[in-house]
Amino acid sequence: MQKSAMLSLFIILMLSIPLADQGANAQIAVRKPGAVLDSLTMIGHASVKIKTSQKQVIYIDPFQPGNYADSADVVLVTHQHGDHNVLGLVKRKPSCTVITNAEALQGGSYKSFTIGGTTVGAVPAYNANHLKSASVGFVVGFNGINLYHAGDTGNIPEMANLAAKNIHYALLPMDGIFNMTPEEAVLAAASIKAAYVIPIHTMPPPDTYDDAIAARFTAPNKLVVKNGQTIALKAATSVGAVPAAPFGFELGQNYPNPFNPATVLSYSVTPPSRIRLAVYNAKGEKVKILVDTFKPAGRHTAVWDGTDSNGTRLGTGVYVAEFVTPSYRQSRKMIFIR
Repeated sequence: MQKSAMLSLFIILMLSIPLADQGANAQIAVRKPGAVLDSLTMIGHASVKIKTSQKQVIYIDPFQPGNYADSADVVLVTHQHGDHNVLGLVKRKPSCTVITNAEALQGGSYKSFTIGGTTVGAVPAYNANHLKSASVGFVVGFNGINLYHAGDTGNIPEMANLAAKNIHYALLPMDGIFNMTPEEAVLAAASIKAAYVIPIHTMPPPDTYDDAIAARFTAPNKLVVKNGQTIALKAATSVGAVPAAPFGFELGQNYPNPFNPATVLSYSVTPPSRIRLAVYNAKGEKVKILVDTFKPAGRHTAVWDGTDSNGTRLGTGVYVAEFVTPSYRQSRKMIFIR
């Protein structure tokens, strides 16, 4: 299915927000006015702008209305769907280099380029909606930083090859319609092994950013950068004052809810601790223990399939997930429908 069929017939004007909020489990180094930093601006959808400390400006997949004020040295286009290739939005310097999937993938060979102090390497990207022969992702390198923009893709085996490329920032699409689901993106993130993973393309165009989708993406190295926000980029495996793990203890709301046949519960653990995650029925009777063990600091998930400890399928009703540590207790209501 071509995404271009879903494009809006009018452009929604969006304001650029100069500061970055704290992500789901990390604090973001904010780009201060006048500072000469390597930075990433999330324009929206899959559209991003990179500015290097050498003052190179790189746009990837221009489409989303936003801040295109800086003239481009490089424009990258991962594929030719209409929500990734609106080159007319970008002011280009006379020396600007435009690399689309056509230049990046020729005769089955993924090409590499050097433009000034920036390197660009094409890598595979594909799924049921995007032909392998007509789509690419890009690994962009500058000042010791390696940034991977996946384009539109599924969780593909070739992502495991990226682990050797020392990726600092990976941008993964996860609307669950034209590309991966958030849960599939968690598996992709584990293969890529980037220092940080930024959710993009969280909904079909036009993208106003889907917080529920981003919340379902539970990779421990998640970094949330919303439309219009700018962050400073660093080659080290930390960004500003990023903590080593998600903050505190927390049990997230299960998803989906109501559910059938199964639901996912995500929870955060800081510091490392013994935790118990159990399910109770409406009478307060314990029906199943999902987790009862020591967990390292980080974000974790558990799945409940609506069965009790004997594997018997339970009936429709309201159930309660209880998350307990030596110093913390939290509950969430769940609705199971047979």
